Amino acid sequence: MTVMQWSVDFFTGLPEVDRQHEALFALANRLHDANGQRAELLEQAFADLRDYVREHFALEERFMTESGLDAAYIARHRAAHDNFVMRIDELWGSHLAGSDTAADELLAFLTAWLMEHILHTDRKMALDVHARMGTGAPHNQFAHF
Repeated sequence: MTVMQWSVDFFTGLPEVDRQHEALFALANRLHDANGQRAELLEQAFADLRDYVREHFALEERFMTESGLDAAYIARHRAAHDNFVMRIDELWGSHLAGSDTAADELLAFLTAWLMEHILHTDRKMALDVHARMGTGAPHNQFAHF
């Protein structure tokens, strides 16, 4: 079942970031599908998601640094990433401790946070990166920022 559907609404115009966002959606869907299945399927789906999230966040932080975005802005963005990882780890820990609702809470948090973060924070970041690179955001779709 698809709980997160990738679409152009999440497009940043940074091809590598967009590919990774799409992969994150697929991993969230895999985690959703594994919920209620064999424990090892859910554990592997979570581990894969967590590893990929770290790789993705490192990519975004590298883009921001290399494009010369303001250090305070990068620090706030990085803090959002760190808080996300901390929260999914907390929810996963609750799941492992036997909580009947933690896996569902994790999925709800994951999907809401990713959509909000991509639509607002990452698209704003991409607009700033495009401006620094002199490329401009494709199709002017980020003009509302």
